[in-house]
Amino acid sequence: MNAPDLFLLPVPEEEFGRLEECLLAMVSQEDPFIDEVASHLVKAGGKRLRPALSIAAASLSGRVASEETLLGGVCVELIHLASLYHDDVMDEATRRRNVVSVNGRWGNLVAIVAGDYLLARSAEIAASLGIEVAQLVAATMARLCQGQLSEVKSAYRVDRSEEAYLATIADKTAALMATACRIGGITAGLERPQIETLTHFGECLGVVFQIRDDVLDIVASEHELGKPPGQDLAEGIYTLPVQRALADRKVGPRLRELLGGPLGREEIEIARELVADSDGITFAADAARRYAALAAEAAASLGDGEVPQALGELGISLLEDLERSTRALAS
Repeated sequence: MNAPDLFLLPVPEEEFGRLEECLLAMVSQEDPFIDEVASHLVKAGGKRLRPALSIAAASLSGRVASEETLLGGVCVELIHLASLYHDDVMDEATRRRNVVSVNGRWGNLVAIVAGDYLLARSAEIAASLGIEVAQLVAATMARLCQGQLSEVKSAYRVDRSEEAYLATIADKTAALMATACRIGGITAGLERPQIETLTHFGECLGVVFQIRDDVLDIVASEHELGKPPGQDLAEGIYTLPVQRALADRKVGPRLRELLGGPLGREEIEIARELVADSDGITFAADAARRYAALAAEAAASLGDGEVPQALGELGISLLEDLERSTRALAS
């Protein structure tokens, strides 16, 4: 399943068009070099899942997305893009979305400053949307940094707990999806109970999303990922399937011998095979399934319309994609 199908939400094409125009406008200045660097990943495309969540959440009001909702969607997408710029520096990645990464093309310094620039633009937009959104975005950025620091602190630790992993991905990934949903509700003037439910939905969906990504890092190909697989293993980030594999009597001892320090490409492939041969993938999929059920429950409580139904199906789509990848691995 391709990305547009996987993340399908009832957002009209014209609203996506308005979103893209707004996104490019917000990163464009009069300096051609800044424009080129800041818009590099914007022009490379992407799922736009976070702004789509903002627009979908706002549509519960029954109205077309307002300019404030579109700006809120751009705000969260810029934070997401900034995190990609910074992640690629930390991971020493040279490709992103099947194009050369910003650091691969212009160097680490430019990538870091460009990421900071996108964060600044996001903060500027948030401030224009009022104090509640500005405070929300600031708190979300703090959570993202907290999650990243927690991950860095646990690097190469084979004793990392499942609880620590879940807390980290809640901050690192789920926080921004929750904020995307919440901003949509705020800018559309929804009732507070709806806004809280949307926030809870986004948080649960974000956990499913990250577990899926962590499994794909083990089982998917470079073509499917748009970047080399096993990057987490290379960086000493031991995710849920790896944690479970380390506890596996069959592969755990061998895997433990490999992990705990930097790995070469051949060692990464051996580690991926060991994790795939354990019950780590199934265990992680089961965890994702629990959070997808919570997300679906939250979506169902929003009503019986097209939008709640589509939101509820998002987590299921992520699970189905994960299960397709694991079935392909087994075959």
